[in-house]
Amino acid sequence: MTTTIHENIAEDIINSTKEIFSTMIPMELKEEDSFYQEENMISTDIMALVSFTGEHSGIVAIFCSKSIAIKITSNMLGIESTEFDQDTKDAIGELTNMIAGSLKNRVLDKFGAMQLSVPIVIVGADLTISSSSRESHAVKISPSLTCNSQNSWLMTPFSSNGQNFNIGLIVKKND
Repeated sequence: MTTTIHENIAEDIINSTKEIFSTMIPMELKEEDSFYQEENMISTDIMALVSFTGEHSGIVAIFCSKSIAIKITSNMLGIESTEFDQDTKDAIGELTNMIAGSLKNRVLDKFGAMQLSVPIVIVGADLTISSSSRESHAVKISPSLTCNSQNSWLMTPFSSNGQNFNIGLIVKKND
């Protein structure tokens, strides 16, 4: 599986993420320069994924710590959340879904029409996820959730009050 690189996609990710936060989650965000992560080793507490298919296939993901996930949940729901619970999982899944939906609209000209999956939120230790595709493509998740992929993720880091999270995108053109 070969990844596809598109110009200005990082700007679309930044604009989509900031749009969702400005309308749904009252938190000030700062973005950093996006980068491609080869031979990824992504360590995180939480990974929320929305896949897409169409002319292109891929995944939009959030990679974050439990502490920023709780902060996002508190701001999103307007409650003082102090524990990582089902509300937190639901909020991070919905955030990923909203960012993927906004990004889908922004990249229509670049990627063509696409359908989005429901969000999947992965939290835990010693988990392994394997793809059933013809090509070997395994994702291994261990104590601090480590994602091993044979593809390059475009990672866009964000921070709010000293806490960080990443929005990741992996995409390929279908044959």
